[in-house]
Amino acid sequence: MEMVLLFLGFLACLISLGYGLYHLVRYVLKKEKCFSKRLFWPLLIGGLVLLVTGAALTDPDAAAANAEKKYSALNAEYKSLTKEHEALEKEYEAASSKAKKLKDNTKDQDKLQQLEKENSDLKKTQKSLKAEMKELQESQKQLKEDTKTVKAENEALQQDKTQLEKQLKETKSQTASSQENAGSSSSNTNKSNETKTAATAEGCNIKGSKSGIYHTPGSTYYDRTTDPAEMFCSVEEAEAAGYRPPKR
Repeated sequence: MEMVLLFLGFLACLISLGYGLYHLVRYVLKKEKCFSKRLFWPLLIGGLVLLVTGAALTDPDAAAANAEKKYSALNAEYKSLTKEHEALEKEYEAASSKAKKLKDNTKDQDKLQQLEKENSDLKKTQKSLKAEMKELQESQKQLKEDTKTVKAENEALQQDKTQLEKQLKETKSQTASSQENAGSSSSNTNKSNETKTAATAEGCNIKGSKSGIYHTPGSTYYDRTTDPAEMFCSVEEAEAAGYRPPKR
């Protein structure tokens, strides 16, 4: 699962970067602007998120810990086998001394044979223990090499993870700043339009008819004049424009 996420993230980042480079070359050579931010930024950000997620899901520390546990277990087993080997050597020496004493005594031939058999068995056991010790030493060397390799891979993955997190933070901050700039420009435009509308509607309620007569609110023909030629904010402004008051 972790490798799939890493592969998809790397593929998305590669496609987004190739797309951006392609349109940059087209813009430099042909001055054509057909770059789509809706395609570029989601691909890049999604790829980075998948890479960070895959890197976070991979747990290189667990592999190193398992290798260290195996190494410690084998080391303990090696120490116990060494102690057993030393004890067997002491028993072998004791049995050899007993065998020498029994050779001088003809009455204890049966015991001598038994001790010789035990001695041969001890020699066989000693040989098998030596073979096992050699195998354990080889396994111990291999585990040391594996531990070094896992630790090196762990450090490399940690560095990649840190770098990807920095890139993701920078991308998020750039996206947030561009959205804030777009929102502030649209809000300023709406405010200016509302201000203009309020200034136009405030106090300019004197109607100038097509016959050259102006009607103030409350006059006889004010409500009947539904299609005024002009609107004025004051009587002086209407008279200055050549309009006259109604006769009644």
